[in-house]
Amino acid sequence: MVTPMFAQSMRTAAALLVCAAVFTALPAAQSDVDLYRSVIEEYRQTGAVAKAVRPLLGWSAERLELSVKAVIARADTPELEAAATLHLEIGIAVAGINPASSAGYFDHASRLIAATLPPEAIRKGLSAERLTEIADVQATVLRVAASAFLSVYDVRRARPLVAAAQRIAPRSAAVLTLAGTTDEVDSSGYDPTVWDALTQRTRTGRERARLLVIAESSYKKALAIDPDYVLARIRLGRVQFLLNNLREARTSLQAGRDLAREPRHKFLAALFTGALQQTQNDLAGASKSFEQALAIMPQSQNAVAALSYAELMAGHTERAQQVAREYASATLDDAWWAYKTGALDLESLQWLRQRVRK
Repeated sequence: MVTPMFAQSMRTAAALLVCAAVFTALPAAQSDVDLYRSVIEEYRQTGAVAKAVRPLLGWSAERLELSVKAVIARADTPELEAAATLHLEIGIAVAGINPASSAGYFDHASRLIAATLPPEAIRKGLSAERLTEIADVQATVLRVAASAFLSVYDVRRARPLVAAAQRIAPRSAAVLTLAGTTDEVDSSGYDPTVWDALTQRTRTGRERARLLVIAESSYKKALAIDPDYVLARIRLGRVQFLLNNLREARTSLQAGRDLAREPRHKFLAALFTGALQQTQNDLAGASKSFEQALAIMPQSQNAVAALSYAELMAGHTERAQQVAREYASATLDDAWWAYKTGALDLESLQWLRQRVRK
């Protein structure tokens, strides 16, 4: 299940939009920097995003920018990590409502975390282990930001973040898997069936297949580096299914399902396995898999739609309607956009939170 802390960060969206929208162009002052630093400290102490950012409501973009620059200039690594993670949380909270504002917060997060790498003269004195740790944290911030955009199918904004993460950690299984997910999500925008003309259908189908093949290659590269990287195994099964390689898809998904421990991984394995079972006319198995997915992430529109359709295809009309009604009437704290593709990297976000908490 999703952590209560993440649910809290999702509920900050409305307040944070006010913070992003009410600009008063006041001059920056040392008191602004002190207040901004106190916000970061509050976040480090409590992890409560809504409470921490309340003093910033009504700030202009210029005031926030100057305070971010001041913290970067201070070069205090724990403070930089905490500030980057806070801006990451804010960006995620507004991703499904205002992607442009989200991009601004992710830009802050990227610059703050980049500043944790000291200048070349100082860097020479750091151990290889410390440099690796810094690179891991930097790549993780970028990965989480990109995954938030992929959660709302915003591939255009995700790609630069993925490319930046690849420059930092080119042999990371997690980064390679994210690159594959970017192409996989991108392929969903190419649907040959929407075109009447044969030429357009053919062109669209080829582009879709091209992106899926690239995604498949990225997942295989990730598994070559880390054969136990579960997410790569699960998403490999998904693209193999989409490429109509059903035997390979079944093998990959079963392996991923057996290895999955994180809730999101179990969710994706169940959702993708259900789609495969439905294609093979195993409607009972598909319904069971979709029910498992929905039990893990009740906020998932995809799981609701898939389960309703499987029940309808099986002739269980009342059950299909019941599933839809239960979802429509449920009171859910979390934002739906975080679960559309299963792309949001909740595990890495939680890891970053744990690092910055005092």
